[in-house]
Amino acid sequence: MKRATRINLTLIGVVGVLAIATWWQVNREVARFEPPLSALDPADIQHVRVACLQCVARRFERLGEHWQMREPYDLPADDAQIARLLSIAASPVRSRRAFGSLDAQKVGLDPALISLDLDQARFDIGTTDAFNGDRYVRVGDTIAMVPDRFSPFLVAAPTSELDRHLVPRGSVLTQLKIDGIEQLPLMETWNRAVADRISVRGDTSPRDGNHLVELQLADGAHIVFQFARNADGIVARRNEPALDYLLSPEQATVLLGNTAASAQ
Repeated sequence: MKRATRINLTLIGVVGVLAIATWWQVNREVARFEPPLSALDPADIQHVRVACLQCVARRFERLGEHWQMREPYDLPADDAQIARLLSIAASPVRSRRAFGSLDAQKVGLDPALISLDLDQARFDIGTTDAFNGDRYVRVGDTIAMVPDRFSPFLVAAPTSELDRHLVPRGSVLTQLKIDGIEQLPLMETWNRAVADRISVRGDTSPRDGNHLVELQLADGAHIVFQFARNADGIVARRNEPALDYLLSPEQATVLLGNTAASAQ
C-alpha cells in the first residue's frame, strides 16, 4: 500500500472516530435534558409578539398559510423568520426550578430583558448563567435553564423579518408605470422580484437620474419606488413605509426594462 493511501485512510479513520465521539456526546447531553420548554404546536399559533428592553417590539399575525407583520410595519413577513421564533417554544430544557428560588432581578427577569408571546403563552427571557451559557426563561411559576440558541432571533431588526418581494406577497399588480409610462410587459418580472435586503431608509439623498416606479394593486393600494444608488448598490426606495430594497445592478436593469438606468 502506498504511503499516501495509508495517510488518507488514517485521516478518514480519525474523522470517523471524531464524528462518532461528537454524536455520542450530543446524544448523551440531549438524554439529560428535561421535557421541552412547552408543548405548543407551532401550527396552532396565530399571534406572535416580541418585546425587548433594548430592541424594537414586533407583532405578527398568521393569515392563512403565511405571516403578516403588524408592528412596527404592516407588511407581509418572512415565514422562515417567524418559524424560528415559533421554534423557541420547543427548546430543550437543561433544568427547572421554582420562580421564587432565584432573585428575578439579578437574572434579568424583573423586568424581563425579552418577552415572547405566542398566543396566550408568555416566555420571559433573562440573562445567561456563567457555567453553561443557558438562558433563564420564565414560564409561569417556573424558571427553565435553556441552551441559548435563539437569542439572535429575538433581537432581530424588524426589516430582516419582512418578506423581500417588491410586490407584496398575495397582492395582484394591475398597473405598472415607470417615469409615468405604463410598462405592461414588465409586470410579471416585478411580481417575481425579490430584494437582497431591506433596510430603513437612510438620510443620504439619492443622486440625480432616479426613476420613479408606481405600482397599482387590485386592492387599491398604490406603492411608489424611487430608484437610486447608495453606498451598498442600487436601492428601490419605497415611499410608505420609508424602506430601502437593495437590488443588484443586474436586477435593477431588468426591472427598469428599456428605461435608461441612469440610477446606476
